Amino acid sequence: MARQLRIEFPGAIYHVMSRGNEKGRIFRKDADRVLFIDTLKDSAELAGIEVIAYVLMDNHYHMIIATPNSNLSDFMRHFAVTYTVRFNRRYSRSGHLFQGRFKAILVEQDPYLIELSRYIHLNPIRGKGHELEVIQQRWEYLKTYPWSSLTGYTDKKKQVKWIRYDRILSYFKGRESDYKRYIIEGLKSGIKNPFDEVRSQIILGSEGFIEEVKKYFEQKQQEREVPAVRSLKKVLTAEEIFSEVSKYFHINKEQLINKSGRQHRQIAIDMMYRYTNLDQKEIGKIFGIDYSTVSQHRRRLAMQIKEDKELQGTINRIKDVLDKLSN
Repeated sequence: MARQLRIEFPGAIYHVMSRGNEKGRIFRKDADRVLFIDTLKDSAELAGIEVIAYVLMDNHYHMIIATPNSNLSDFMRHFAVTYTVRFNRRYSRSGHLFQGRFKAILVEQDPYLIELSRYIHLNPIRGKGHELEVIQQRWEYLKTYPWSSLTGYTDKKKQVKWIRYDRILSYFKGRESDYKRYIIEGLKSGIKNPFDEVRSQIILGSEGFIEEVKKYFEQKQQEREVPAVRSLKKVLTAEEIFSEVSKYFHINKEQLINKSGRQHRQIAIDMMYRYTNLDQKEIGKIFGIDYSTVSQHRRRLAMQIKEDKELQGTINRIKDVLDKLSN
């Protein structure tokens, strides 16, 4: 499976979700949910993460978090490992608890944040027969659901200090009663799925927001080496890479794959890493090598580029062609 790409910068807001391994339960009883929330609180405070909202289900969870320190991956690694170790110790088990890497979507604050918060807070009533209930029944279930941040958003007495309710309640002038009405309106009319608007599987926001993100990395001269920013453009396929690189060097695909054309092969491998969503293991399979050899080829090419101006020009011309394809 292609790696999910990450965009990290100070102040970024994300929707984060993870499922149990093989869709298994990540909570066996309520005490596990308490353990999860305590672990989330401890990990967030340690990493300086702002937890805006969360909802726990049987085999997955949703969170909305902000990262003032641009440390999403480090935070999630610590949090997931800590909860897994505590859960495994409790049940004398071993191995993975979560299914692969967590999924993270970068979210533009206005107006997507409040819409997203409502959507995930309504998650507990989706399915399980709740669709046949009247609005009041569904609301009663939601407001008493203990494994969600919604209770603090609609009742000030149930707020906890480590949740950043103000991030969303500020849109309602701090009034919990207005947010409650906002939730109930969603029950009455139904709401669109905000995830239908996600771009490149990693960003929920306007065209202007996407451009701002791209400019941020361009200013740091990182865009070509930051896969997440590259993915905001059209993601190319392996065949498109083969086609353009083969055309440039006037050779065929088989010659690119063959070891005899080592530098041409290194360039094709590097371009495939830069412009597709394939990870190094998948690229290695295409070229008949392992993932560590893919990494070695890319490092060697990078060293050659520093010392060879003619090679630099070749690489830049190939990138220009691929950039036009991906725009």
